[in-house]
Amino acid sequence: MGACAQGVYHDGMRIQRVVLYFISVCVLALALAGGATAPTTRVGSAWPLTTCPVCLKPLGATPVIKIIEDVKDPSLNGREIRFESEECAATFEIDRAKYLKPANEQMVREQLPQYPTINCVVMPDESLADPNTPNAGKDENIIVGNRLVRTCCGQCARRVRRDPVKWLAQVDKGIVADQGAKYPLRVCVISGAPLPAEPVNVFIGSRLVEVATPEDALKAQQKPLETLAKLDAAISALKPSAEKNPTTDAPPIAKPGAK
Repeated sequence: MGACAQGVYHDGMRIQRVVLYFISVCVLALALAGGATAPTTRVGSAWPLTTCPVCLKPLGATPVIKIIEDVKDPSLNGREIRFESEECAATFEIDRAKYLKPANEQMVREQLPQYPTINCVVMPDESLADPNTPNAGKDENIIVGNRLVRTCCGQCARRVRRDPVKWLAQVDKGIVADQGAKYPLRVCVISGAPLPAEPVNVFIGSRLVEVATPEDALKAQQKPLETLAKLDAAISALKPSAEKNPTTDAPPIAKPGAK
């Protein structure tokens, strides 16, 4: 082999080794990044709104469901978002804060009426305004995992955002204590089976839904708005009719001038 051919051969081998090394580094980096950022479970509850956060259109029966991956922001990592289309999901990633701000504000408004009357979850000695009064908006009302959490100050709100799972568990206790004691149904709204002595608790926004099995809990979260509609319909069916037959005990009122 001539000197020129040998030089070309050795140059080609060096290029091949460099390319292989570069590919190996990229594969390793992707593997490490994937293991670090991909949440294994949804944090909080399913998306509780009827509309897409990007185009604001109704989601329909088959929304595009995404789980946010963000290790830099624990308050977002694992949060479920539902979109009207893949295009909306791609647009959302360009500026998450832009689309989440109005969605979060809507969730706060919708979840406040059912939020338990409890103190700050971080500082239990600090009281909060009644969630059903205008003063409720003066407290720190934040959304993590599509769930409302109320705190007494910004410092407590930051602690909740750093560890949503821990503080959502405290909210869950308050919801169970408030709504569980007066839960009106004795059957599962998903399967229709009788509720066991210790039902499985599902939290959709600030609402408690008691179901019979873990499988029913998964189904309840797959279609959260449909689940709440079934719950409300079942509760309404238990209420007695407000209509009453007119009484006939009293004599008819005589018209003026009648004989």
